[in-house]
Parts: sequence; C-alpha cells; structure tokens
Amino acid sequence: MKRSAFWPLVILLALLVPVLLINQVELGAQVWPTPSAHLFPTFTPTPSSTPEVVFGPTRSNPFPTFTPTPTRTATFVIRATQANPFPTFTPTATRTPRPTEPPPTFTPPPAAVAATFSEHYRLQRPVSSGDTNWIARNYPYGGTNGGTLQVHHGVEFVNPIGTPLLAAASGVILYAGSDSGVIFGPVPNYYGNLVVIQHDFTAPDGLPMFTLYGHMDRIDVQAGQTVRASQQIGTVGSSGIALGPHLHFEVRVGDPFDFGATRNPELWIRPFFEYGTLAGRVADAAGNPLYEVTIQIRSNELTRNAFSYGGPSVNPDPLLGENFTMGDLPADYYRVSVNDNGRIRFDEMVYVHPNRTTWVDVTLRP
Repeated sequence: MKRSAFWPLVILLALLVPVLLINQVELGAQVWPTPSAHLFPTFTPTPSSTPEVVFGPTRSNPFPTFTPTPTRTATFVIRATQANPFPTFTPTATRTPRPTEPPPTFTPPPAAVAATFSEHYRLQRPVSSGDTNWIARNYPYGGTNGGTLQVHHGVEFVNPIGTPLLAAASGVILYAGSDSGVIFGPVPNYYGNLVVIQHDFTAPDGLPMFTLYGHMDRIDVQAGQTVRASQQIGTVGSSGIALGPHLHFEVRVGDPFDFGATRNPELWIRPFFEYGTLAGRVADAAGNPLYEVTIQIRSNELTRNAFSYGGPSVNPDPLLGENFTMGDLPADYYRVSVNDNGRIRFDEMVYVHPNRTTWVDVTLRP
C-alpha cells in the first residue's frame, strides 16, 4: 500500500517544478543569484598565441626602450670664444723650480779654429762596456796623483784580476810576455806581463802606431799573431810595478821600445756616444807652459778636475800642443776655471761638442 502512494506523489512534483520555474523567469527572478562581490575572485588571462612582455607603452612611443640613469663622469669642457671659433686645449702650467744658476742657451757656439783638426779617434776601449771601461781620473796621462807618483805615460782602467782585456784596434802582436828581459819601461819588470800591438794604420805624421797593455795576469796571444779589434788578448792583473789590479794602457808612436814615445790615449780613444773631449794648454801671460795646474771643469750636472802635465817627459799631440785633456764629458756648456788660493786666474764658458775634441786656451792672469 505505501509503495503505491509514493510514486504518484513524485510524478506530481515533477510536473509542478517546470511550471514554477517558468513563472519565476517571467517575473524577472534569477534562478541562481550572483553576489555583488566574489568571495574568491579568479584571474582570467587574455588568451594569446604568443606571450609578450609589456612595459607600459605610451601614445607617443608605442615601443618603449629602457634608458639607464647616466653616471657622473669627469669631462674636459673646451669652450670656443668669439675670437677663436675653433676651441683648442690649453694645458695647465706647472711650476718648474728655478735653477740656482741660469742655464746657457741650447744652441752650441761655433767650434774654435783649433778644434777643427782631423781627430784620430782610431781606438776602441780595451775593456768591455760590462766592466770599468772609463779612465781613472786621479792618475791621467801626464799626471802625478797630486805629486805622489812619477809622471804617468799612460792611462789606467781599474778592474779586478781576471777581467778580459781587448785589442783596441786590429793589428799584429809585436810582443807578448814579461818585460824582465826585454825593456819597455825605465827599468826591467816595470810592466810585468805585457802585450804590444802594431796596428795597421799610422799616426797623422806617418809614423807607425802601437798600443801597450801592462800589468796583465794572463796573456792569451803570441808574437806574430794577427788580432782584430775587440779580440781578447788576456786578462787584468797586477804584475810588475803596480798598485793593485788594473790595466796600464799606452799609445806609442814611432819606436815601440821607447818609453818617451808616448801620446795621450784620450786623444785616440773614441768618446762615448754624445760625449766629447776637452783639450787645452795652460800657460802664463808670456805663453810659457805651466805644469801640474788644477783646472776645474763644471756644468750644471757635474764637476771634474783636470791637471796639466807634470813635466816635459810626456809628449803633446803634434797637431795640438796640448798639456791637459779631459775625456768623456757629456756634450754641454762647462765653466772652465783656475783658482789659485782663492784668486780666480782664469774663468771661461766653453761648449764641449759631442764626438770630437774641443779646444780651450787657458792663459792665467798674473
């Protein structure tokens, strides 16, 4: 009985629901009311075939670009003026310390007539540039080391024992050995072990040219052997009469065995590049040569002392007639002076020319 009463009721409700829904739609009612604000809003992206990043374009620039903020950079501002429409850069002047003595003009003066002779720089240095290849200034040619030694007939290159010695020019070995039996100096065994080379050129007066290498330790050549310039002929020593190891170097003209046939090597050895040699004659007002006079040679960079020859036992160059020299001077202006117990007896500015010999007459005031 209960089963038959239930189903008629269900059928009745099914018929009534559509009627009620139609009536509500006609009256403007909503079947599912929509709230004014969603409790859980969702983001619905606009579909696009290609994803793109948008930077917020503006109307004037539909394709905006990224402009970085400029950094502060120091710049030079060169302003054009009305008088100079093309601006130029003017550097800031720097302070230059004023020298204690105004320097002379840069342009060298004309060479003195006596300095225009044909130089005979035919010799290289007998010691390499890696060793002491400059002449000792305390005992130059014609010097006496302040009156303590005999007049010097050569020059010295002070180096340790074993330093290589080189031929100053090409030639033939005239002698190689000790001078204990063959005399080259004032007494036997004066030079100890020595080498003498006769060169393949002559002096300006046509006489044969020789160079002598004394006080050697080891001799690497023999008589009659041909040598070339800068060829090693032995090593530095202290044989013979020598105060410590050094090379005693001489230039002899004419007779190689004559102790009095020497010339000043500084007038034959080629100066360093851009260096020159100063030569002169020290005399009194009457023209008489003066011996052992100290000549000061001073520039803004250096000061050196030269000494007139200590006596007539050494020879001047026949073309010059000098009685002092100072080699290896950088080309520059030099004040040449002689001070006699506080009294200036000579004072003159001289320009030493590079790669040549510059002459000065040193005539002392009474």
